[in-house]
Amino acid sequence: MPYQSIAILSSMRRVKLALIGCGGIAQLVHIPSIKRLDNVELVAVCDIYEDVAREVAKKYGVDKWYTDYQEMFEKENIDAIVNTTWHAAHAKVTIDSANAGKHVFVEKPMAITIEECKAMIEACRRNGVKLMIGFMKRFDPSLRWVKREIDRGSLGDIFLVNSWYYDTIVHGDYVKGFVSEFVRPKKPLPVSSYTPTGDEHLNVLLNHGIHHADLLRWIGGDIKAVSSRFKAYDDGSYASTSIIEYESGAIGYFQLAGPVADDWDEGLIVKGSKGSVRAYIRFPYFRWRSEVTVYFKDRGEYTSKLFPYRDMYLEELKHFVNCIISDEEPKPDGYDGLKAQELIYAIYRSAKEGSRVLLK
Repeated sequence: MPYQSIAILSSMRRVKLALIGCGGIAQLVHIPSIKRLDNVELVAVCDIYEDVAREVAKKYGVDKWYTDYQEMFEKENIDAIVNTTWHAAHAKVTIDSANAGKHVFVEKPMAITIEECKAMIEACRRNGVKLMIGFMKRFDPSLRWVKREIDRGSLGDIFLVNSWYYDTIVHGDYVKGFVSEFVRPKKPLPVSSYTPTGDEHLNVLLNHGIHHADLLRWIGGDIKAVSSRFKAYDDGSYASTSIIEYESGAIGYFQLAGPVADDWDEGLIVKGSKGSVRAYIRFPYFRWRSEVTVYFKDRGEYTSKLFPYRDMYLEELKHFVNCIISDEEPKPDGYDGLKAQELIYAIYRSAKEGSRVLLK
């Protein structure tokens, strides 16, 4: 068949999606994003709470809702699922979906343990389905610009890559500004299994640090070793600082802290022999690009770029769907999720043992 005919058929195909896990992130960004995609049909939503599944389906105009995703797989014609369940359920839902022949987009963190990540990758490989991880910072147009400049050598030899994420005391107030009221279960479970690691440091690393675990590797390359410290305080605040050693020879730090008595504070710094980058990353639900300034030594000038309004959550799902249609592998994939998970556990282990930890 001629290439043009294939392209026309691909553009006409509608991918049938289902969403599993109708919590806050699903209601706030993923369902609205799915509804905006022209080549997608949101067939059904599923949640363990019947009242949530029913009301979310009604609110967002979805015809079918379920409380059992296996029943949904049996009754509905579905190509792929968006996995926005509790973190602790990511692995099981992903593996079950792969075994049912469904492509999977799973929110961060990929899973709770490294072993779960490996099992998810193997299940998707064995069943010939695609696996994408929701590291939406890779779809920030300003950060993608930084990545392109690094890859083309515009900044020379990179010798330092730093990032930080300070969660704010007004995090919840920001969220309320975007959604007046979430659909919530009338009788929630007595204990949430959101991230049940049993260790507060590991919880915050998986909840908040995992995005930067991927960002640092994406920007700086593979990581060789980490040296970390962590301290928790009686008022509930915490601080984690890690020295990052890259395979390239570059070094840097990653600092995670919160909740800070300040506004949202998140960013990235890159230093190279021919230039530097300073990026301020905005509160993610603003769906706004990072504010990036690049200094080019050869030009002797600072440069910023104007990128139009960009919804990173929409762009990552669009990429996932397009990869299904074109039969290409999505990025970030399961391997990227695994490497981020390994970095998080190396940071955790280093702080716990007070030692430098090598990554394999």
